[in-house]
Amino acid sequence: MPVSERAQNLPPYIFAQIHQDIAQLERNGQSVIDLGISDPDQPPREDIQDVLCDQVQHPDSHRYPSYRGLSPLRHAVSQWYYRRFGVSLDPDSEVLITGGSKEALVHLALATVNPGQAILVPDPGYPSYQMPAALFGFESIAMPLRAENHFIPDLERIAPPEWSRIQLGFFNYPNNPTGALAPADFWHHVIDQAHRHQWTVVSDLAYVDIVYEGQAHSILEYPGARDVAVETITFSKSYSMQGFRLAAMVGSPKILEAFYRIESQINAGVYLPIQYAGVVALQEDISLNILATYQTRRDFVVSALQQKGYPVFTPPATLYVWLPVPKPLSGTTFASSLLHQHGIAVAPGIAFGPTSDEFIRISLTQPLDILQHALARWPNAYPQD
Repeated sequence: MPVSERAQNLPPYIFAQIHQDIAQLERNGQSVIDLGISDPDQPPREDIQDVLCDQVQHPDSHRYPSYRGLSPLRHAVSQWYYRRFGVSLDPDSEVLITGGSKEALVHLALATVNPGQAILVPDPGYPSYQMPAALFGFESIAMPLRAENHFIPDLERIAPPEWSRIQLGFFNYPNNPTGALAPADFWHHVIDQAHRHQWTVVSDLAYVDIVYEGQAHSILEYPGARDVAVETITFSKSYSMQGFRLAAMVGSPKILEAFYRIESQINAGVYLPIQYAGVVALQEDISLNILATYQTRRDFVVSALQQKGYPVFTPPATLYVWLPVPKPLSGTTFASSLLHQHGIAVAPGIAFGPTSDEFIRISLTQPLDILQHALARWPNAYPQD
């Protein structure tokens, strides 16, 4: 049967590929420690689980939900923003509930970009930011994030002709995969550029609560943002609800209305019991015990890698260590060697951008004893005398 050129030309999703590689090795009897995907191992709070179970028993729980999302959940998102950032949101016009943020980010491109126009994509960046260009034929313009600039993009290096084509820009701080935080004044510059060149900003705030040193900011804290920007928050990382597939998109009513037109044609809303669980989740911030657990893991991995001779950037936030590999190896070669020779799966840097293959990403979502086993297997950066 024929398939589309789009499907034929689309590369495998990196984390699906990693799962396949691990499964094949395990079928061959090899033990593999998976540090590739970010899949929080800490369970959701008991009150979140309790309300989900209770709502499943409700006689109307199976019915279609509102396309915009449950009103109590939209109000809870609005209240969370005010409590967290001092940002007031109208729950009826400035908040939409989505089935996770991954597909919402892709659908946002359909709502804001026309054929022949361009998307500004961080390199390195979450792989889904690259998908609209691959799926829909939009142009992708790289926004380099480099260690010498603390993984903050230099927007001044984007040429004026490119600005004329850009319609949407993806930003993600705290940053996946680098773990970097953006300085407070960074968002002023982004908003100014968006107003000047008339493009849409999306701030992906997935790791807002996974911060060890410093502070995460919402773009909506800054003047002028509401005219040009939307922001996504997800329940996956803060509340360990990744399997629930629940997120919210907030911000510019005009952009959200365009997004809603696309989203309502594709999806039919989020299962009601999951939305009620989200209402409960937002009543509390991330557990300090969970955050301390992640920080302990980060500190161990950074220290162990330093002892093995690796120059490690200590991430102030997120669930990752973004590690430069020993030269002259590429991240792809190094990741393959780790998997096949040492039984450790990591994500090669090239999965996050075409110029990021000198890195690998290590996930911290395994228990400390598993991380200890992995680092015991881990090779030294260079052969020891």
